[in-house]
Amino acid sequence: MTTDGSDDDPAVVGDDNVMLLDEVDTTLELSVWEPTGEPRVDAALELLNTLDIDDVHQHAAVFDEIHQQLRATLSDADSPQA
Repeated sequence: MTTDGSDDDPAVVGDDNVMLLDEVDTTLELSVWEPTGEPRVDAALELLNTLDIDDVHQHAAVFDEIHQQLRATLSDADSPQA
């Protein structure tokens, strides 16, 4: 009930405001990343696909691994070629 006594409180969300999809069109899914052409970067980014959305406890470790791999790739790119 709103402060004026009406039942039309916009802060209350009823079931009529929820849209449920019966099917998901997987052709509309976007990839998490696009290949870069650098195999070590692509391998690091592919780790994102290993994340279990429901298990957030693993995310920090995976992000740390990706960060380490990308830093190593950048370090190698900065070092003079022999």
